[in-house]
Amino acid sequence: MGKVLTVIIYILGGLTVAFAQMQPVSIKFQAVVGTTPFSCSETYEIGSTHSKTTVSDFRFFVQDVVLVDNKGKDIPVKLTNEGKFQTEGVALLDFENGIGTCKNGTPELNTTIRGEVPKGKYTGLKFKIGVPEELNHLDPTKQPSPLNITRMMWSWQSGYKFIRIDTKTSGRPNGYVLHLGSAGCKTDANGQTTCENPNRPAFSFSKFDIAKDVVNVDLKALYASANVDINQEKTAAGCMSAPDDTDCRSVFLNLGLAFGDAKPSSQTFLRVDKMPKGSAGIGTKR
Repeated sequence: MGKVLTVIIYILGGLTVAFAQMQPVSIKFQAVVGTTPFSCSETYEIGSTHSKTTVSDFRFFVQDVVLVDNKGKDIPVKLTNEGKFQTEGVALLDFENGIGTCKNGTPELNTTIRGEVPKGKYTGLKFKIGVPEELNHLDPTKQPSPLNITRMMWSWQSGYKFIRIDTKTSGRPNGYVLHLGSAGCKTDANGQTTCENPNRPAFSFSKFDIAKDVVNVDLKALYASANVDINQEKTAAGCMSAPDDTDCRSVFLNLGLAFGDAKPSSQTFLRVDKMPKGSAGIGTKR
């Protein structure tokens, strides 16, 4: 009996130490247009033609979130399954609030990724925009939120829209969109789906102070070299990730993705800046 109690105490003690070594983290994001905070109620000048642009949807999925410690080691963030914006290691960032030109959207914003990591000092951040391949071709009606949001899905074969940005521009008043997702997807006789173009851009920031910094998501930078007033004939309105749609070229490169023979030098969509006052990143309660 004494040995059993000793074992139980040892196990419980180990669990206590393990839990004590974890700390909550909150990674903040902010949608901006240049240096201006994004709003569904504003009109912006976007692209190479400075087209007057309104936005009606602005969301994207994030996966494989990693903090880099002060020894250069990648430490995966265990995301919180909070039942609405995070599940299965995937988070949905939602910058539209259901008002103004986003009236067909949802009122709730989500601009923070929440999770936990072992206690330590962290100096960098890495993640991908996307949904992991093993989750990308499931029936969304049977998945937990946010993977059950059908507006973020193409079909079970093509998978999710990793990024959804819907706009109207001066030259395309009926709509100009960016729907980023995997392309060239095929399913074999065993029901396994593979995609020729995964299209999951990876982001890495060598200097990121989780207590002081925010990831700015910049629409102006994303479309900086794009002409959003025209559309390639016989293609979707804007870019829906087709490898032969030249409207995708500049935004793909600005996301850090190759397009055909064109290789990106670096992504410009996301950048790290100082966090606005009143926010907190590490050690905050969930």
